[in-house]
Amino acid sequence: MVFTQSALPDGAKPFYFILYADKTKLSSFGTVKGYPVVARCVNLPINIRNGNGVGGGRVVGWLPIVGSYVTFIC
Repeated sequence: MVFTQSALPDGAKPFYFILYADKTKLSSFGTVKGYPVVARCVNLPINIRNGNGVGGGRVVGWLPIVGSYVTFIC
């Protein structure tokens, strides 16, 4: 992170964001189920970032739930 900030022009700030899967909110689309992946801007003040309005997180994708029929080869 220190290298990133030192490489920026004067007065510029890096844009940080958090991506997380919200396991508490399961959604289904027919036979497919998944958890929403939410993006949240870290640069915003806490009262905006943790709010329900525009500053809150936004769904940017879905993390599918893979059935037990998939086997992994290690």
